[in-house]
Amino acid sequence: MIKKDKHVITEPINSDGDTVLHIMVAIDINYFVNEMLSLIEDAKSLPEMKNKNGSTALHIAAMVGNTRAAKLLIKKNKDLLETQDLKLERPLHKAFENMHLSTVEYLLKAANDDRKTKKTSTPLDIRKGINLLVNAVSAKKYDLAKELIKNYPEFAATDDDVLMAIAKTFPSGLDYWETLIYPIAPIGNIEKKYKEPQEAEEVLKLVCNEINKKLEFPDAHSRYYTNPFLEAARQNAYQVVNEILKRSPKSIRYTDKSGYDIIQLSVIHLSEKIYELIYELGRARKFYKMVEDSSKNNMLHLVGRLAPWHKLKLRTGAALQLQRVLQWREKVKMMVSPAYHTKENIFNETPDLVFTNEHKNLMSEAETWMKTVAESCNITAALITTIVFAAAITVPGGNHQDNGFPMFAGQIPFMIFGVSVAISLFASSTALLMFQSILTGRFSEQDFLVSLPRRLIIGLCTLMISTTTMMVAFSATLLLVFCHGKRWLLAPTCALAFLPIASFITVQIPLMVDLFRSTYGQIEYIFEKYNLENGITFNLNDIRLFFSE
Repeated sequence: MIKKDKHVITEPINSDGDTVLHIMVAIDINYFVNEMLSLIEDAKSLPEMKNKNGSTALHIAAMVGNTRAAKLLIKKNKDLLETQDLKLERPLHKAFENMHLSTVEYLLKAANDDRKTKKTSTPLDIRKGINLLVNAVSAKKYDLAKELIKNYPEFAATDDDVLMAIAKTFPSGLDYWETLIYPIAPIGNIEKKYKEPQEAEEVLKLVCNEINKKLEFPDAHSRYYTNPFLEAARQNAYQVVNEILKRSPKSIRYTDKSGYDIIQLSVIHLSEKIYELIYELGRARKFYKMVEDSSKNNMLHLVGRLAPWHKLKLRTGAALQLQRVLQWREKVKMMVSPAYHTKENIFNETPDLVFTNEHKNLMSEAETWMKTVAESCNITAALITTIVFAAAITVPGGNHQDNGFPMFAGQIPFMIFGVSVAISLFASSTALLMFQSILTGRFSEQDFLVSLPRRLIIGLCTLMISTTTMMVAFSATLLLVFCHGKRWLLAPTCALAFLPIASFITVQIPLMVDLFRSTYGQIEYIFEKYNLENGITFNLNDIRLFFSE
């Protein structure tokens, strides 16, 4: 029908004045959009094809986020980029309003290219632009954020919204496993997570640069930096703290509505990196030994508060989460004056009492988690002990009637069988004892610091050893009894024996690694690492000055 009468494309077909092209763009049928555009001989007519709101097909593409249709339309006629609707808004404005980041990114690039060609400018609403930049940062679309700041620097420096978004969503980077994998296979999501902190830091520096340009006098940073600085302390975003300190050393004195400064917030919110970054300043150690808030809470009262859930969930299971906060308390206790370890606040609460009350539910969950793991592993250990004990007294092939020696004595598979059974029996018995000790333990707070996790580590390790050696013993038995003279059975037997071993290790290794790192791994001293590898970028003398005043 369209081929017979091409004017159908330009005629409204509903009460809103939409053409076929408007509707096809809106419902994302882009192959049909492409066909219709090829039938339009006069591309200059596209900006005139408007509905009752004055919207062109490109306005519709921007509103629904149809980037593919936008590319087709702009390729046909670039004047669509500057065409305004009845509200005097261009397609780029519509994409801004509806927060379609991919479409905005494309339209912004196309508009900039067109602007350079025509030497014109495209003004944008400041508040909408700031909201878009905040959304780009929150969605980790750092390329779009950099493009927006480059073309519209006023978006970055109007208020603290953009810097606040960076502080809240600064990427954490690779975790332990991904750090090991990345040098070997830098693929997919791992590579993205590796690059995100670097890209975020670039955006951070651009925003701070624009803020500095806008300052009326050098010490007017507080309007822009106070809230983002304190939020970064809560979120453990040490890169943001470092960048702000470099530009405004006085920010070390910023406090929130409750009167808490950066060190106190880092203690409350379990922000180890911020703590190490600031506390390593020599005079800060002396300053915080006896510091108290308005309720006479010292640093140990603050560390006794329940940490935010998003910080706790970084550890596997409630037991390791509790262990983490216990380790954190021990770390903070080192910097508090001994006289304050038992000092009460205005509510007559000691630091230990605050910790116990705040972590009552987590303690209960940790005990349940530990018992559940121990019970399930205890059954497995008991079964393996029973099996290998029976195998030890019932050797394959039987014994000689005259002297009682095993029939297969002296053969290599039999030696493997004997050694494997012995190791499996000893290991499974050890595992059984460890899991029993967990189930009958007292589950006090301090037990979760080292004692209980250590027992679980020993139990899991010995259980893994017993499972592996049991399968080796079983494979050796098969070789002795059924594979005599049939060497071709050796490979499938070993392969099948390896299957349960690999399955067990795959399931248990992540938990075991988490247990080892949590129990025996030291807290990362980010400040020292940062100092040695990259150099501190803020002025230490400027920061120390404020502690000495």
